[in-house]
Amino acid sequence: MLSRLLRHPVTLIVGVILGLFLLYETCVRFFAYTGDAYVMSDIVVLSSEIEGPVSKLAVQNNQPVAAHQLLFEIERTPYALKVQETQAALAQARADLDLAQDEVTAAKANVAAAQAVETNAQDQLARVKTLETEGYSPEATLDVATRDVATAGANVMAAQAQLSVAARRVAVAEAAIASAEAAVGKAQYDLSKTVINAPDAGRVAPFVTRVGDYLRPGSEVLAIVTDRRRRVVANMSERHLARLRIGQRALLSIGSDPWVLHWGHVSGIAGGVARSPDNPQVIPYVEPTTDWVRLPRRFPVEVTLDDWPEGLGLFNGADARVLIWF
Repeated sequence: MLSRLLRHPVTLIVGVILGLFLLYETCVRFFAYTGDAYVMSDIVVLSSEIEGPVSKLAVQNNQPVAAHQLLFEIERTPYALKVQETQAALAQARADLDLAQDEVTAAKANVAAAQAVETNAQDQLARVKTLETEGYSPEATLDVATRDVATAGANVMAAQAQLSVAARRVAVAEAAIASAEAAVGKAQYDLSKTVINAPDAGRVAPFVTRVGDYLRPGSEVLAIVTDRRRRVVANMSERHLARLRIGQRALLSIGSDPWVLHWGHVSGIAGGVARSPDNPQVIPYVEPTTDWVRLPRRFPVEVTLDDWPEGLGLFNGADARVLIWF
């Protein structure tokens, strides 16, 4: 039979290709392999929340840093002066409130005095009316007493109006204090953002910012490569997605530690990828071509080593190869 196949090389070649295809299709039912994988960990990007020139850089490229270690500072003088300015405005607002409250106290006293005068005028009017009825008081005296009552009533109304104005001034002063307190809080917050510390331990990635560079809010200054969530991200073909499960065993090799195999397990499967690099990068985009060949869509799958070997180190972006058993 072999000699017959050798006499028909086309049949032999087609048979071999068909056999290899069937073998490949059988194998991918039990495991998935990709060389499109890389090492990753959490990266913290430090950006400026305020504007100003960099006054101090406390770290260098690739330097290990501890959590809360100083990284850089922004010129703090303008922000310190702003704190003083807002604190002075707050003190002024509190003094205005005290003055307004004193005006309320004085206005209340004026109301009480005006009411006392009005009461006395009304009593005097009542006595004059009694004497006038008995014929002991002239009509002119009654007119004067009536006028005094009207004047006293008007004075009471004026005093009450002054009290109302003083009470509104207290409300305005209290609102001014609330606004001044908010301004002080904002100024103190901005001042605190002139000193940037490391939020976590790790290594400083290479950066280009230098002392004197003027930063704007949102300017990215440097990044810290942390040791948190060390993992390998493997871009797996979409044909494997239906059989991938969290916890499946995986065998890995890492480019920074060649010819050494490491055991791991699937710890995350991407729920989707962007179809175009122009889409918002909230979800990952995986380039579907290599050179001139278009590949099937690939989805990021996270694989975590069971135990990261001592001394292996962490090199974000290093190549890896992953084999997953279903």
